[in-house]
Amino acid sequence: MTLRLALLAMTVLAVAAPRRFDAHVQVEAFQTPSGNIACLADDVDEDGRWELRCDVGERDWRGGSAGRDCDLDSGDALGMRATGRPFWVCHGDTILRSGPVLGYGSTWRKGPFTCVVARTGVTCRNRAQHGFTVSRAAYRLF
Repeated sequence: MTLRLALLAMTVLAVAAPRRFDAHVQVEAFQTPSGNIACLADDVDEDGRWELRCDVGERDWRGGSAGRDCDLDSGDALGMRATGRPFWVCHGDTILRSGPVLGYGSTWRKGPFTCVVARTGVTCRNRAQHGFTVSRAAYRLF
């Protein structure tokens, strides 16, 4: 995931003095009723390069690596762009507990992404129908 998403998430979650955002910034987030999964989508430049990130707090699985160049955390956050397959996010922050709580059975749409919140986990897809399902028990990439 790009550095801009990580910085944007930190800014949104910061408790310091509020920062003025450009009127074109589009950010939206949600969390599950348990608070264990949260997702955030953005299109900072309104250029169609949407990105989605979902973090999982407590989990019974070990996620993949974000790559050798990652000196931060990985394996607990998945990312995705408007098209293409999901990937493990290299991050030094969290988006857990951000955004409104969506009830089980809810569908969330932002930009090219659709996520469905269920008791069994969260499933997100992009416009190319690639995506992932994450829960405390397991994950699946498709």
